[in-house]
Amino acid sequence: MSKKNILFIHQNFPGQYKHLAPELAKNDNYDVTSILMDMNKTVEINNINYNYYKLEKGSSDHIHPLAVEFETKILRAEACANKAHELKDKGYIPDLIVGHTGWGEMLFLKEVWPETTYLSYVEFHYNLENSDIDFDETVFMDKTPYTRRKLIARNSSFISQYAISDYMITPTQFQKNTFSKDYRDRIEVIHEGIDTDILKPNDKASLKVNDHIINKNDKVVLLVNRSLEPYRGYHSFIKSIPNILKDHPDAYILIIGGDQKGYGADPEKGTTHREKYYNEIKDKVDTSRIFFLGLVDYKILITAFQIATVHVYLTYPFVLSWSMLESMSCGGLIVGSNTGPVTEIIEDGYNGFIVDFFDNNEISLKVSEILKNPQNFQNIKENARETIIKKYDLRKVCLPKTVKLVKNILKE
Repeated sequence: MSKKNILFIHQNFPGQYKHLAPELAKNDNYDVTSILMDMNKTVEINNINYNYYKLEKGSSDHIHPLAVEFETKILRAEACANKAHELKDKGYIPDLIVGHTGWGEMLFLKEVWPETTYLSYVEFHYNLENSDIDFDETVFMDKTPYTRRKLIARNSSFISQYAISDYMITPTQFQKNTFSKDYRDRIEVIHEGIDTDILKPNDKASLKVNDHIINKNDKVVLLVNRSLEPYRGYHSFIKSIPNILKDHPDAYILIIGGDQKGYGADPEKGTTHREKYYNEIKDKVDTSRIFFLGLVDYKILITAFQIATVHVYLTYPFVLSWSMLESMSCGGLIVGSNTGPVTEIIEDGYNGFIVDFFDNNEISLKVSEILKNPQNFQNIKENARETIIKKYDLRKVCLPKTVKLVKNILKE
């Protein structure tokens, strides 16, 4: 039997496919190839063929502002399609293309291989109402027609890729529901998976922060976001800190995340979201108990999960962060916002707690309750890890589901 050709498309490959691609490459029935951007060269995975595309030009001058983002995707799509043509000219024909729609790279691939089957990773579809865009009235939200048109323009490249996709995959049911009914029948809900062998409780874990050695015997409140911004509830969390430290002046507040561009609007010129909201409370608290750790090494992140007494995870109705599931896998006690997709995973009082995203008093009360008697919540921490093992375990649940989907698509 001849091998099936599987082609991965991802500008920063392996990206979301860091487990799926090598798993398929181990199968003697598959020949695995990838196309990615040359700026993102990395350590290559064994038994996978790497093909790098190069952008020939940057964004055009004087282009219509609403077309800027779409043009960047066209440029990637064109470069990716040119590399695909090179492969085709050498006789390569994929049986299945697996790709991420986020950067537009698959836009022109149907022109190259019209008969190939496409499995696309779709993360989120932007909606104009009852979604992230109109969720938070406490911060400046640009609701002008221009902003709404900008979201429609952003969706345009996604929609073009949905059109060529025979199958699609997304991590949560909430994210699937952001898509119109026209697409949902083609979308499978399968998370990438959590490595519960690495992400597990460790009672001996400790973390050195400045002159402090912090461990599980300490009162530790954790917030983790790639970018410290309102989209991930940074402002709501910061406002809860004065009451937390009033009740527990010996608590450590650990904040992991950076100041780089996030999902939402930029802060006022000359400041960052981190500085803006911290400045509002710093005169009301003992700042020596608050530690901004920045972006940290993954091993340090795991340790933070393991030593945290409580992990606050707040988000607009948007894509789910890996950090919440990873923390739960480490036995983390989540205080999460009453938003999707958090409520899809957290059952209040069973494997975590749900609070109002905007109610910093409710957030602080729940955190303080846990800090007062953390031993009373051990069963919830155990249920959190059990939830991840049963529903999101990488090797026992998610990866087998995704491999099975691929095999079904290839009719094996």
